[in-house]
Amino acid sequence: MPLERVTRIDNIDRVRKAYIMWEGIPVAELYHEFSSLSGEFDWVIKPIWANWGICVKKGWVAGIGGIDETLHLDEYIRRYNPYFVTQRTMPEGRPEIPQLLEDLHLNYYDLFEVLCRTHGICGNDDLYVSRTPDKYIDVDQLRIPYEIPNFDTDSYGWLNKKMQALIKHEE
Repeated sequence: MPLERVTRIDNIDRVRKAYIMWEGIPVAELYHEFSSLSGEFDWVIKPIWANWGICVKKGWVAGIGGIDETLHLDEYIRRYNPYFVTQRTMPEGRPEIPQLLEDLHLNYYDLFEVLCRTHGICGNDDLYVSRTPDKYIDVDQLRIPYEIPNFDTDSYGWLNKKMQALIKHEE
């Protein structure tokens, strides 16, 4: 894979975070990073290796779509929508999108918000997405309720100057 597709974007000023969960245990952190300067984004998947091992011992057939966990990296960066995300969200051109957005109380197709509000449930595995690491979702339920947050998600994740300087310093 070309290096530019697996490195962070520049000038990140928005970071939104969720968790990839298995049976109530967070197996990875999931970040959506955005630069308002360039309009670019990236996704970062940070496995929580200690929890990963616990889940495997409990019977999880380990794997997050689109990452090679055998590399055992601290983070997997993608400057495109990773397979884990696209397999759990409806493609933008589908005729059902307007109804989905209405059901999710969204004004536009925000992939991160769609993923969080639907919990990213998928028939391929028992993983799901949660904004908090303590949320248990029974993925075998016939109908899982949407999670509509009680805060303004349009302003969620925008970083103040201090946080931007911290991110810049870490690079």
